[in-house]
Amino acid sequence: MDTNYTRKRLKEIVSVSVKHGLKGGINNPKQFRMTLEELGPTFIKFGQILSTRSDILPSEYISELKGLQDDVKSETFEIIREVIENELDKPLEESFSLFEEKPIASASLSQVHYAELDTGEKVVVKVQRPKTKEKMMADIDILRRLAPFINLTPTGSAMDAKEVIEELANATIKELDFINEAENTEDFGEKNKDVKFILCPKVYKDYCTEKIIVMDYIKGIKIDNIEKLKAEGYDLKDISTKLTYNYFKQVFEDGFFHADPHPGNIFIYDRKIGYIDFGLMGNLNDGLRKKFNGFLEGVANRDINLMTKSVLKIGEKKGPVDIKDLYEDIEIIYEQYIEESMEDLDLPQIIEEVFKVCKDNNIYMPKDITLLVKGLMTIQGLIAKLDSEINIMDTALPYVKNHMANEKLKNIDFTESLYSIYKMVRSNLIISSKIVELIDQITNGNLKAQIDFKKSEEAANELNKMVNRLIFGMIIAGLVVSSSIVINANVGFKIYGISALGLIGYLGAGIVGFWLLISIIRSGKL
Repeated sequence: MDTNYTRKRLKEIVSVSVKHGLKGGINNPKQFRMTLEELGPTFIKFGQILSTRSDILPSEYISELKGLQDDVKSETFEIIREVIENELDKPLEESFSLFEEKPIASASLSQVHYAELDTGEKVVVKVQRPKTKEKMMADIDILRRLAPFINLTPTGSAMDAKEVIEELANATIKELDFINEAENTEDFGEKNKDVKFILCPKVYKDYCTEKIIVMDYIKGIKIDNIEKLKAEGYDLKDISTKLTYNYFKQVFEDGFFHADPHPGNIFIYDRKIGYIDFGLMGNLNDGLRKKFNGFLEGVANRDINLMTKSVLKIGEKKGPVDIKDLYEDIEIIYEQYIEESMEDLDLPQIIEEVFKVCKDNNIYMPKDITLLVKGLMTIQGLIAKLDSEINIMDTALPYVKNHMANEKLKNIDFTESLYSIYKMVRSNLIISSKIVELIDQITNGNLKAQIDFKKSEEAANELNKMVNRLIFGMIIAGLVVSSSIVINANVGFKIYGISALGLIGYLGAGIVGFWLLISIIRSGKL
């Protein structure tokens, strides 16, 4: 944008800030929210990002910013037509046999219209407002200049405004590139294609550009429309359980999760849970996912030490860190939220509280972890509306424990384990053969010793049998332990919901154990 726009916009920012009483600094959460709303899309998005950062803002600011309203007038159909025709380089009628002029949804960055392709498919067309990207990037440039003067808390506590502004810039670039959203939608659909109760719209890539995205129209019931769901005969408890299960799958298995799962982005259609709007997604790479799993393992096992070690691995140190102080702060959270009952655990609240004490100890969390916390809190809020008797932990804890067992099983090197067993058995066989050899030498007189052994050959045979039984006992124990791990992980082909591989292991251990018992009974030396 030109210099004139920048000057005009800067004057507007100052004027609106003064109007809402921010002349002396930002020290009132409500006034701050109202200022952001009046300044438009860029500042609303800035506030939405800040609302996920409980690690850098006081709770009263977080609560207020969650109420940001993105309510704007829709663009005229003539303007929308022009955008579409410029992007697709042909008249609107050549792309769509039907195009509703009135949008079915409108937001600050874009608006959505119902349409039908000339091939008959019913679709929605998301169209970016004209010059949105240029205006937002110009606003971000202004924010960069203002960053040194931004003080977001009454106490002036540490807050890296530059970091948040760069996060805003990156999020804006991604969200305003609809090709990126189209790819996210396809990726999400691919990762959830085997989940029968999840619905993801098909993307029509031939109609997608940086400013337009076309996908299947999902005519469903908004997930928070309780009365309509009940009227249609839906089981709200079933929806809650499936929603939680799938969200944890997105996080722990896929490492690719919907970062904005509010009610407007989730519909119930044809007994399935349908997601839309994949502009903002969270990514947890293997390393970060394992570190976060470690933290949850600490919560599940009530292990304060593991929780402390995990947050140190997850977060970035931005100053001196006293590990003893951090441990004691997490211990207080443990005593307040975890110690008494696992059934009433509020996982998002626990994570949020831990992040707050991390901030107090100069440890800051990665962006995708803060997105995850926001997502979990939103999901928990939805579940509370659907079925107040369900706690997110009812599904989360069994899933987390099962996933951790699965991960541990995946990390087992079975070749190395079998080799270790082989070495152990071989070592025991060598020992037993050495003992027999020693006794044979004594019996044959090849070993000079002032000892008179009677029936030494019988003794050697008995000793050999004893060692063999010991080895079989160790093999049985190994089969039982490994089968227990496999059944707990619940992997592979299932028989009545139980891992077949684990059952085979138990069966093998039972057969060998029975044979060993019979041989001992027959020997008359039970």
